[in-house]
This record gives sequence, C-alpha cells and structure tokens, in this order.
Amino acid sequence: MLLDKYEGSVFFKTGTIPSRRIKIRLYDSGLSDYSPYNIENAEKREEINRAVLELAGRGLVYFRWMKGEEKHLIAQVSLNTDTADTIAAAYSFLGRKPKNTLAGEISLELMDLLAKIKTPWMRRFLEDCGETLSRKRSPTGKLPSDDVERKNLFRALLFVDEQAERAEVLERVFSVRCFGDSKIFEISVKKRLLDIIRRYSGCEEDGADQDLLAFAGIVRYPEVFEFRGPLAIHFDSDGDSRRVGEGELDFSPLRYGASLSSPDLKRGRLELPPNLVRLLSIENKANYVSYIRQNLNVRELVVYHGGQFSPARGGFFRALAAAMPAASRWYHWGDIDYGGFSMLARLRREIREDVRPYRMDEGELVKYAALTIPVTTAYTAKLRTLAAAKELSDCVSTINYLIENRVRLEQEAMLDDETETHRGGTA
Repeated sequence: MLLDKYEGSVFFKTGTIPSRRIKIRLYDSGLSDYSPYNIENAEKREEINRAVLELAGRGLVYFRWMKGEEKHLIAQVSLNTDTADTIAAAYSFLGRKPKNTLAGEISLELMDLLAKIKTPWMRRFLEDCGETLSRKRSPTGKLPSDDVERKNLFRALLFVDEQAERAEVLERVFSVRCFGDSKIFEISVKKRLLDIIRRYSGCEEDGADQDLLAFAGIVRYPEVFEFRGPLAIHFDSDGDSRRVGEGELDFSPLRYGASLSSPDLKRGRLELPPNLVRLLSIENKANYVSYIRQNLNVRELVVYHGGQFSPARGGFFRALAAAMPAASRWYHWGDIDYGGFSMLARLRREIREDVRPYRMDEGELVKYAALTIPVTTAYTAKLRTLAAAKELSDCVSTINYLIENRVRLEQEAMLDDETETHRGGTA
C-alpha cells in the first residue's frame, strides 16, 4: 500500500525524493486506512504489529505508536523515502519492479511486437498503449502488469496476426497451438482480447463474444456462409472417380437460401454466370431472410453479410469478387449507422473498391424518421471519423445527416417495406 501511494504521488512522477511522508493510518484517533488492522482481533493486530516492527528493523518503514497505547496499537506507518537507496530496498524486499522501470520494459516489448504485427486494429491498440506508457510512466489497465499474463496476451495477438491468412482456427485448437494448453486462452487471455477487439477493431461494441472472436479468426465451429442465387462451386478431380464431392455443385435451384461451410470453400472454386447483374450483401439476418423470400431475380446473388467479417468470411467475399463477371455490380445493404458504414468502407478497402450502398441514403432516414434511434455525443464523434474516411467520400452527406440529427437507423426498421417494389431494385 505504501509503494502504491508513492507511485501515485508527484514525487514518483517527477523522479524526486519525497519532501513529505508517504504514510497510511493503522489506527489513529479512531480512523484507519488499513482494514486488516482490527483492534478487536488481538491475534491479527499483533501479527501486523510484528510485521511493522520487522520492516522498521530493516529500515524500510517508520512507525508511530498511538498515544497512550504504546506497544499495543500502531497509529501510522510511513515509507522510508530518505534516499533513493531506501526506496529501492523496499522494492527489492517485495521483489517488485517500480512502475517506471516496468513501463520501460513494457515499452521495449511493445516496440518489438509492433515491428512484427501488421493487423491495423492491433497496431492501434499497441500504439495507444505505448503513448499512455510514455505519458504516465506506468502500466495502465490496458495491459497486464503481470509478466506472464502480458506475455500471453502479446503471444495471442501475434498468433492471430500471423494466422489471419489461414482464415480460422477453433478456439481450443488456438489455445493449444498458441500456449500449449487448451485452457489458458479461456482463463487468462480471452476477456482482454475481447476488450481490445471491442475498442479498436471497428466492430460494434455490443457484439456477441463469439462474433468478435470470429472477427479475429477464432471460432467455436467452422463458419458457414449463407446465400441465395446462381452460385456454383466446382471441385477439381484428384484422379479418383470414386471420390465423393467431385465435379460441380449448383445452388441456384434453392430459392430460399443455401449454405457452404468454410472447409468446403477451401476445397473448391466458386463460379458465377456471365449474365449476373448484381451481388447484394445484407448485414442483418432478418432482412436477408425477408429479402430472399420476397424478391426473386435469377440474375442476382444475395449474400448474408453479418457483422464485421471474419478472416474466413473475408475469404468467401474475395472468392465471390474474383468470380463476378466484369459487368456485374456489388451492392451492400447495412444499418445506416457507424457499424453499417464501417462495414461498407471495409468491403471497399479489402474486397472490391466499387461496392455500392443499397438503401443507405438520406431518403431512407427521412422516410423512417419515426423509427430512428437517438445517439450520444461520443457516438457522433465516431461518425465524424467515418465522414473523413476516403472510402466513404460518396456517403458524407448521409453521415452528416446522422451527425446533425444525432440519430441512427437499423435495417430492421425497413422490414415491412421490403416488398415487391424493390424486386431486382436499383441502388
């Protein structure tokens, strides 16, 4: 407690010898800063008294008996801060590193990790931690001060970064490959990784844990991609005609949707017809289901997008983009809010730069004004960062409408209006 108080003082921050005592009250005029010092519990009180006397004998602390209760009740204890050596002796006794020393060591670890990691949201987190360390000269809640926990977190980040191109890994397999133990991830890393994803990735902060982990490529089960339309997958022969699953599988007869697992996607090659006019990705599951039930266009592929896409889903989207004929267009329908536009920006940045928004304009906001949701000042600040994004230059007026009116609109508000008037519709 004394060292914690010292590290929170101006003396520690300025690197000067304290000009006043760093102290805590054990029992002074009926007041105490140290709850374990129970004057009604003689055994506990005497145990603490003996500890204080030993620390004083080592020259680490000073103490004062309560007046009239000498050798019975200790009034207060103060850290011996007479010299840098006496302060260092207190740290040595506890086997504890001063925060500024630990901050320096962690800064070096951060620099080493930043030199290896390429994933933007991880780099934003690490750079933020480095800036805070430099400013406060001490670790913060963003990083564990415990060496083992911190190294485990850094190891997990590096593993996720390195396996990004391998699409996905099952959660328990991830823990074994990364730590050599199937439980370490769940016990000591998972919560911190989720907090980092929520804050730095651009995902919705209220997203489900499993969706956020999938964004990082960590899944409970292999991902399944849902769609409806003229899509086929071709499996190359390996020379064994008896092998099940060779040849081509055409999904177009399935009017109410089909699905493809990520392992099968890896085995085959997606094919789209040359007369495909449009690919429409839809963020929300309810809107996807409603759309494919009410709109049938044999020259349109409808894809369920979900939230911020995972590495595996990104692979699916890239395969679709590669299979699209030159004259076809990709449209995206998402919430008219920070999440929806950040997904559109990411599709343009990582999949296909000419993805167009579908029903994500001011006209929809005006039409469904009664169903918009008010947002906070902090939320509008996030929207301003999107308005400045080069990928969304054509969406600035809509984003500014959200900022000026302090609202957002979820796709579900449009469900009742997703009728035949939009069949095969235009953006």
